[in-house]
Formats: sequence, C-alpha cells, structure tokens
Amino acid sequence: MQSIQQMIETVLNDVQPVVLAMVFQVKGSAYRKEGTWMLIQEDGARIGVISGGCLENDLHNRAIEMFNTGKVEIVHYDLSAEDDLGWGRGAGCNGVISVFVRDIDNDFRHFLTLMHKQFLAMQPVLFIQSISEFDNYAFLNVSKNCLDHWQGEIPFELDAFTPFQNKVGQKSKDDEDEMMYFQLIWPRPALYIIGAGVDARPLARLAGNVGYAVHLFDSRSALCNEIHFPTAVSFQVGDTEKLIDNISLSPLDSVVIMTHDFQLDAKLMHRLRAHQLLYLGILGSKKRTERLLGEEIPNWIHSPIGLSIGADGPEEIAVSIVAELIAVRRGGIS
Repeated sequence: MQSIQQMIETVLNDVQPVVLAMVFQVKGSAYRKEGTWMLIQEDGARIGVISGGCLENDLHNRAIEMFNTGKVEIVHYDLSAEDDLGWGRGAGCNGVISVFVRDIDNDFRHFLTLMHKQFLAMQPVLFIQSISEFDNYAFLNVSKNCLDHWQGEIPFELDAFTPFQNKVGQKSKDDEDEMMYFQLIWPRPALYIIGAGVDARPLARLAGNVGYAVHLFDSRSALCNEIHFPTAVSFQVGDTEKLIDNISLSPLDSVVIMTHDFQLDAKLMHRLRAHQLLYLGILGSKKRTERLLGEEIPNWIHSPIGLSIGADGPEEIAVSIVAELIAVRRGGIS
C-alpha cells in the first residue's frame, strides 16, 4: 500500500493522464476511512483502494470519461443495502461513502509539486478542499503559510499534532453553507533497520508494503544490498556506529536494531538514546536489553520488540514488529 507521498511522486514522475479519488466523508462503517486516496491512470493502473473491491470498477469507468478534462465531481456510494440493488451488493457494510473525484490537470499537478517539496523536507501539510467550489483548495505548511490559490480566509491552523495523527474532518466557512474538507498529511515514514541478516529481509519487505521508506545499515556488503532487499530505499555499508552518526534522525523516524552483536548493540543504543525518535526497538529478550543498557528498560524503548502475538521465526516476528510500528504511528500505543 503506497503512502500519499508515494502517490504524489507517481503523479509527478508520470505524464500520463490520471484521476484522483479521495474519500472525504464516511457515514456509518466502511472498508476505508476519510482521507483515503486512490489514483486511476489512463493505462488502466490503479494505485491504492477505496473499498474492498465494491467501488473501484465504477470509479474506473468514471475516470475514463474524465481524463484530460479537468473535471471534478462528488460521488456518493450507499453501501448499507443488504440486497443486490444497492452499492453494497449484499455486503451490508452499513456505510455511505462520499468520494471527491478529480482529473489532475496542470494546475493541480503544480499544487502537488509544492506539497511534495514539504514532504521531502519531512514536514506535514494541512490539505484544505472546498466541497462546493472545486477549484478552491490549498494547504498550510508548518509555518502556517497558505500555499496556492485559496479564496478567502483560512479557518485552520497547523498546530502541534501527534506525529502521523490521521486528522481529517469538515468545517463550515465563516458560518456559511460552504463546507471545507481538511486532512493533515504526514510525510512518508522512515524505518532504519540496523543489521541486514536473514531475519531483516521479511521485516524490510513488510514495512515497505505498508508504506515505509526502509533504509538498511550493515558492515557486510554481501548482505546489505538490493539483491536481498529489493524494496529498500537506501543501503549504508561500513562502520555502523559512524554511519548512524552521519544520519539526521528526526522525531518522525523509527529504528530497529537487529545486529545479533551484543557489544555493537550496546554502542548503538548509547548513541540512539540521545535522539528523539518515534520508535526505537531492539531484537532480543528483555534480560538481554537490560544487560546492554545496564539498567531497566525505559518505557519508550520497545523490548522485547514487536506485539506479543506468540510469533516464531523471521516471518512471524516481522509481522509482530510491523504491527507494533503501525500501532505506535497511529497513536495506539506509546
């Protein structure tokens, strides 16, 4: 599943016509939530999903009629019907989904270019879209500057949000009937995996599948390479301690240590504790981590790593780690 940043990169790197479908309201229950994006390209490719397969074909048919037109429309899908007469086709999802469908023209492509620059700077943006005036959209950056061509006052401020909080909603403009959709969008999350052993491979693959930009660190070039980690974004080979010191880690970053080297882990933990990170986890038992720290494990260090699901073997352990990464990123656990 691609992140919104990856979807924007797809649009900017491919000149073919593309339509954006964006869920801006859900009444009741649905497969995906407000803030879900999906791209439909002219060559038939679909990036992302809006539903469990109920709506994609209809959206694709609408997109065919919209390519290169600059058109925008709102589509409402009632998935609450329990028979085959409604969009639910017997699924009984009990929800009504409202989708904003837009042909990405040159103006909106330029808008996405500006937004993408903020993500490359690891800065979130607050996207704002008028529900009634389709050409009225903008975003706020961390400096609370309004970028692009919003008409009128901006009734929002981009304050300090919890990292990766999925902030979406609607708000009236100056007590008028016009409704505005807003969505806080965070940059693509980064995961730094220290140790490129066999057990790191399923972790890198699964993390990449859920949208992480995965970076590998190891002293062994025979292991730390794209052959073993085809979905990784970068490879750092050499003295791991020095390599970590050269990385500008941010509070949005996650780090997993899995070197299987006690002395090296102790040195890495000493360095990494000085950084404010979204997630720091280390492979190994609780007793091992206490020994290398020389004290009880602080509650912000995840050890044993991963959610407690009885995982056994590299694949299952990778599932437990990725589940914990998602839970921390979504604010489910600290």
